[in-house]
Amino acid sequence: MELPDTEEATLNSTVSSTPQRPASSPPTREDLSDGFDQAAGRYDLMVALNPGYRRHLRTAAELLVASIEHPTPTLLDLGCGSGLSTLELLRAARRRGMTPRIIGVDASTGMLAQAERHRWPQGVTFVHGCGESLDELGPPPAHGALACYLLRNVTDLDATLAGIAAALGPGAPFVAEDYSVRGSADAQRRWHAVNRGVILPLAKVLTDDAGVYEYLHSSVDDFSTMLELADQLHRAGFSDVASRTVRGWQRDILHIIHASAPHEHRR
Repeated sequence: MELPDTEEATLNSTVSSTPQRPASSPPTREDLSDGFDQAAGRYDLMVALNPGYRRHLRTAAELLVASIEHPTPTLLDLGCGSGLSTLELLRAARRRGMTPRIIGVDASTGMLAQAERHRWPQGVTFVHGCGESLDELGPPPAHGALACYLLRNVTDLDATLAGIAAALGPGAPFVAEDYSVRGSADAQRRWHAVNRGVILPLAKVLTDDAGVYEYLHSSVDDFSTMLELADQLHRAGFSDVASRTVRGWQRDILHIIHASAPHEHRR
């Protein structure tokens, strides 16, 4: 699919030459869930201040559904949060004439409560869970999965990718959208400038607890480069891995990743 506002790099070769830098004192899954629970009430207000946020969600959703031919697909929205990505996924599927079944999954009950406040059509449901244990949710193999701003916020990325691979049908598309700056010194400088000069000051004014935004800043610093993420996706069995960066001030900061699930599930 042609995406005019992105630049693409194919990452089909397994790369392991650059070691991943682990985050210092990584938070537990409970820490992350509690932090997002506390931020849930004002989270949409914060992301609304990013003029490209919804557009980038739309781009990722459209990329996912563009490679699905099933008229009534089962789609997973992993790390669905307050439902903004779910809405873009629903709209993208409908624009292609689909009647999708969408399952939004999130580990934060506070975020899920925000999502469930909206009126959703039949076929859209939300469940509490995490990527490592999607098999416990019980849906049949999905026709595609979207994960926006999820991968850098999990405590075990390899286990999460393995869980996503197992939840998808053979060769089904997986699209992720996330921040990564370790591959570019210029991107690191821009990311730090925007966070210190705009995001964190606003969070302290608009929210009761800016702690989750402090964490989100550091999580981007510590997350895999796109080459490292491609390596991790290949180890989980994914193929046809490619990444794209958006244009504007988030060039080389925000990336959209596309991959195909294994054609045979590992035992």
